[in-house]
Amino acid sequence: MRMLLLLALLSPALCAATLAGTPANYQTQLAALQPGDTLQLAAGTYANRLVLNGKHGNAGAWITIEGPATGTATFNGVSGNNTVSLRDCSYIAIKNITVDCLGLAVDGIKAEGYTTTPHTVHNMLIEGVRVLNAGNNQQIVGINTKCPCWNWTIRGCEIIGAGTGMYLGNSTGDEPFVRGVIEGNRIYDPEGYCIEIKHQNNWPAVTGMPTGNGSTIIRNNVFIKTSRASGSGDRPNLLVSGFPDSGAGSSDLYEIYGNLLANNPRESLIQACGRLSIHDNILADAPDASFAGIYIKNHAGKTLKLVHIYNNTVYSAARGIRIVEQPSVEHSVQGNLVFSANAISAGFSGLNQTNNLTDSVANAINYVDNPTTVVASMNFYPLAGQCTGAALTMTAYTSHAHYDLDFNGTTKGTYTYRGAYAGSGTNPGWTLGNGLKQGGPGAGPTPPAALAIASPAAGALPNANLDEPYSRTFTATGGTAPYTWSITGGGVPTGLTLDPNGVLSGTPTVAGNAGFTVTVTDSLNATDQRTYTLQVVIPGHGGPVAKDSGCAAGRGSFWWALFGLGAIAFWSSRRRVRG
Repeated sequence: MRMLLLLALLSPALCAATLAGTPANYQTQLAALQPGDTLQLAAGTYANRLVLNGKHGNAGAWITIEGPATGTATFNGVSGNNTVSLRDCSYIAIKNITVDCLGLAVDGIKAEGYTTTPHTVHNMLIEGVRVLNAGNNQQIVGINTKCPCWNWTIRGCEIIGAGTGMYLGNSTGDEPFVRGVIEGNRIYDPEGYCIEIKHQNNWPAVTGMPTGNGSTIIRNNVFIKTSRASGSGDRPNLLVSGFPDSGAGSSDLYEIYGNLLANNPRESLIQACGRLSIHDNILADAPDASFAGIYIKNHAGKTLKLVHIYNNTVYSAARGIRIVEQPSVEHSVQGNLVFSANAISAGFSGLNQTNNLTDSVANAINYVDNPTTVVASMNFYPLAGQCTGAALTMTAYTSHAHYDLDFNGTTKGTYTYRGAYAGSGTNPGWTLGNGLKQGGPGAGPTPPAALAIASPAAGALPNANLDEPYSRTFTATGGTAPYTWSITGGGVPTGLTLDPNGVLSGTPTVAGNAGFTVTVTDSLNATDQRTYTLQVVIPGHGGPVAKDSGCAAGRGSFWWALFGLGAIAFWSSRRRVRG
């Protein structure tokens, strides 16, 4: 029995394994991976692609496939097949590998589309991956999704010379890319988009799709195009389109901040539609008079809903910020620093713009350190005493991620600065350039910690007293806050409730023992759960007693007194008879 108990206690630690992968054995090792396992790849060339089909970790035990600390694990393209193929998989991290498409007409990483069975690919981490030679034509993509995908993090990746850097979602809008985090990547010299995230029709009815409201976050990336010809038409550096018109996802938000976007000779740097928060980006060099640094308009049948554009720096764009249609909900343009002959414009009357600082491209040298379209030399950090004004009103933005941090991730203080930097003099942060951005708002640890209930520990909770107030707070770590708490099994004692903030409270009205399961859900729909017991006792007694049994203190004491007096009289009479 003791041995079985010891094995049970050790089993979580024994479950996770690290498997060694080489070009000769990695496919066998891949098939053996279980939740919590890591496939540690040796340096070398992997000629038979990376295929993940029907492979699943779970929220508390991701599967990790990782390249070596030194050297490179390179997966080569194979004609007619995507180099990294994802189908029907979840909770998988792919880290520190190189994907070389060899100039073939194959994608780098692709979540494959439907066949006879609807597939989904969700809760994925793609980190530190380099995608090379995916530029056969504009339709060849570095990272591509063609099935319903949600809760992806794409972090610290480089995609160089692709046809399109990332193409997320399908052209019809029926296989959406939902609530991803795209951060700290570098996409350089694509033929078409650096990134396009497609419009979304009503989300498909597939198991596990997120509910409620959420965001797709695009932050701290470097998106640089060149004068490379676009064989299938010119494209902006970044294009995001609208969410569903109703139902799940219709109130989602694109949050685009802390990015450097540069050099688009024939299109806009950002084109966007739907529900948008665009702040603290640096945008330079969009000279075509038909487009803009930030160009907001209806797209693919989706109308403009909500737009907030604040604290961006825009330089050398024929149009700085352009909003074509009147948003149906609300909009604002404030606190931006724009150097353009046509700084801020709209296709409607009554544009809500306040406290922006605008001037010509030629005069930018009077405000910032080194305004230029040459990426290796540009520096838009304000000169001492420049680029300030009245404090901005930030009320509309307080729900946005990192609305209070500038391009460097520095606090905006009293919100008096214009543009992407909240400071002047010498830039204390990352030097702009054609490389991975270092730091910035929201730059955080890798990999993301799994969601977990931190306290209290599973099992018995401290006893509650009958008819007395009781309170216990549940806390969680990891995942993506905010958290929502619920009872998903059993039931709490009568008189107690668990509120969505994780506080179990109330006054128990029935003595006894209750068992129940508590589940926490984060904003990306990840969950964790624990099972608890809670005993409601009557004060003065060691365990639960029925409420109306007559045994509780203050209850039935009259009958115990009568019983005691009767017993005394009985023994007294016996003593008199015997005496």
